[in-house]
Amino acid sequence: MKRSRLAIGLSLILAMAPTISPAAPQCTIGELFAGAPDYADPAERAKDGQGLLAVPPLGFRSLLFAGDKLVTTVRGPELWYSDLAAATPVLKRLAGREGDRRESRPGKCNDARFGNISGIALLPDGSIAGADQEANNLFVVSDPFGPACEVAFLAGATKPQVPLSPGTPDNVGDADGPGARALLRGPDWVAALDDGTIYFIDTGNRKLKKILTDPAHTVATVATLPDGAYYSMVALDGKLYTIANNASSEGFLLEIDPGSGAVREVKRGRSDVWLGSRAINLSGLATDGTGLFTTQSGEVLYVTPDGEVESIAGNGTYVEFQPGYDVRQPHPAAELQLWTRPRTSTAGANVFLAYNAGNLYLSAVGVTSYVERIACQ
Repeated sequence: MKRSRLAIGLSLILAMAPTISPAAPQCTIGELFAGAPDYADPAERAKDGQGLLAVPPLGFRSLLFAGDKLVTTVRGPELWYSDLAAATPVLKRLAGREGDRRESRPGKCNDARFGNISGIALLPDGSIAGADQEANNLFVVSDPFGPACEVAFLAGATKPQVPLSPGTPDNVGDADGPGARALLRGPDWVAALDDGTIYFIDTGNRKLKKILTDPAHTVATVATLPDGAYYSMVALDGKLYTIANNASSEGFLLEIDPGSGAVREVKRGRSDVWLGSRAINLSGLATDGTGLFTTQSGEVLYVTPDGEVESIAGNGTYVEFQPGYDVRQPHPAAELQLWTRPRTSTAGANVFLAYNAGNLYLSAVGVTSYVERIACQ
């Protein structure tokens, strides 16, 4: 049967039409969700069992959702969480403890210790994988919210690491293979795919690597990465995305195909390319399952996989709150002031992001740490 001229014309029009980028979510209201950016004493420590907004605030860093539970790294050596489904959510220590000396050891969660956790990811079985940059290893927390909670080393170390240093001779270098014999150089930023394979950035070796699901936890190199300081990594539609800044005052977003190792530059440029007018300051990465959230100097940006960028929250105020701004009151997303002190040297990134159930969670630090929740759908 011959096709009509109209049908042929419509087919040609559709074939020639440009690919439409997914629309950015509409962010409406932001509010202080946890912590206190203006608390006077950063040296004070939060107590197990206190409320999300109680003071002294918890030292939030990375944010990870495991169902209704929000998990965070705290000052490097600790993991905490809060069950947001509870009638009154409180903060609970999960594993690790800050001490007089940094050490890294596996075992029951109450007894386990970390050096400086610099990335966590949820695995398909509900376990939590993480990178300990200071101890130079990868670990997994099994049954994280249950009675059998336990920490085990996956790669880079098989025994406790004391004292900790990226220069420790027995676990630093660049060697793939069984996890027990793998040599790393400052692992960062962990992500996982649906098959349970764990990916991480081996920062000192400037490589993306993976840990296979075999009994030996085999480590293998996936790709070599461009020069830059990397500040997060997430998985989206079977691909990996990572955000970075470099010494040429450029920010860039990369897409890595974990199967082929192909690296695609989604976006690269100086501040103006990222809708800013100040020095490049990209930090944080999260996904709503369609596109990616990141931040640049007090603004939240939404970036599509084809490189379209839109500012969706924050008014660019980030050095301190302006007079009259009440951080404890909700504000329209476009009017939010997102105070963000530098902390890459201690936390690995200035801003940490997570997205869950129509809300973007932004972890930053003013005088002390806080989390802003922004409705974005």
